[in-house]
Amino acid sequence: MKTVRILFITTAFPPYEFSEALVNAKLVMALKENGHDVHVISRPATIVYNDAWSGLWKSLEHQVYYPSSGKISKLNKISSSLKGILRYKLPVEGIRWGLEAEKLATKLHQEKGFDLIMTRMPSLFPHLLGLRLGKVWNIPVVSNWNDPTDDIRPLGHKVSRKASFFFKLISRRAFSSATLNTFPSSQLLEHYLKTNLKGLTAATEIIPHIGFYPDFSLTHQVGEIPRIVHAGNMLDNIQLDLLLESLHSLVKKGLKFELHVFGMVQEKLLSAIPKLGLENCVFVHNPLGYSEMIEKLVQFDFLLILEAQYPEGILMLSKLSDYASLKKPIIALSPKNGVTANYFADQKGFHLFDNTNQTEIENGLEKILVEFPKHALPEPDNKLWSEVNPAQIVSQYARIFSSIIQPKNTRS
Repeated sequence: MKTVRILFITTAFPPYEFSEALVNAKLVMALKENGHDVHVISRPATIVYNDAWSGLWKSLEHQVYYPSSGKISKLNKISSSLKGILRYKLPVEGIRWGLEAEKLATKLHQEKGFDLIMTRMPSLFPHLLGLRLGKVWNIPVVSNWNDPTDDIRPLGHKVSRKASFFFKLISRRAFSSATLNTFPSSQLLEHYLKTNLKGLTAATEIIPHIGFYPDFSLTHQVGEIPRIVHAGNMLDNIQLDLLLESLHSLVKKGLKFELHVFGMVQEKLLSAIPKLGLENCVFVHNPLGYSEMIEKLVQFDFLLILEAQYPEGILMLSKLSDYASLKKPIIALSPKNGVTANYFADQKGFHLFDNTNQTEIENGLEKILVEFPKHALPEPDNKLWSEVNPAQIVSQYARIFSSIIQPKNTRS
């Protein structure tokens, strides 16, 4: 397909590295490498793994824009907010950023002549902005829904009735108006359709998070004891008690292993390590930037995923696609039904243990440790990699672009 000129609007993008930003950046990188001209409008973030342009994302730096109105007075802030409310007909978070983003987008469109707008979460505001611009410019808008909004997030914090009302209102407006809505899992789509999008119909497609092709060696020297690694934060949404009890029991049985955690962790984990006698097998490290972390993972034998104890796993975790790209065995403590469970079912080198069942966790980990180093590796064409393979994802988008982009001379 010919080059598609894309305006990509999100509130999560490098150099500010966190899970949603990394998902977005890998997609933009893949689209760019396949000949598309992608320009990104985003905004800074604060709770991140890294906030400096790293080698992997450096080539995108000149195609990423961060609108800013600079330092403005309190009166001007109020005036800008009122202007945004009148324009978007909603008092939503990020509205002042949206006004500046709209000015910048308009200027870029005059220079580039975009064919398509892609809007991405975590915030809903990019959907509103993209849909407004798409209507003015008469070009299609593909809106991606990576996560549940806070009001419908399983096990999430309770939000006010007012906030819930606006989440629902904005979601329904955006979903109904987009040319196409994409979701990383069918379970997340179904969750939305049972809650905030109940009763609505619109064009949708399931597109998993994209993986990557490593440009470094994936070989490493297997040591005498198994080494397990978790990349990313272990915050309060993750229940650690059953894992810690299992590790304590395994140590008492005389099994040797190392678990390395890179990221911000709960105080509970730090205090439990000496209390449970895990000082010689559980190690916590500071977060690393994405590029450095990915290469570091190669040094380990097993990659660990920890999910919250949701009734059903509706989320596709961003690290699933990264882990799949490294061709290593993956251990997941996850809901027994859901996205991760579906990917792991009947797949060599993929181990899923019910994260509400301490016996299953302990017995499963013990089996892995005893079998090491004669453990199974993932098949080259395993189900997870087959679906996150960049070639597959880019091909899916190419088909979508061909079906929704009109030739310029036919646009009214």
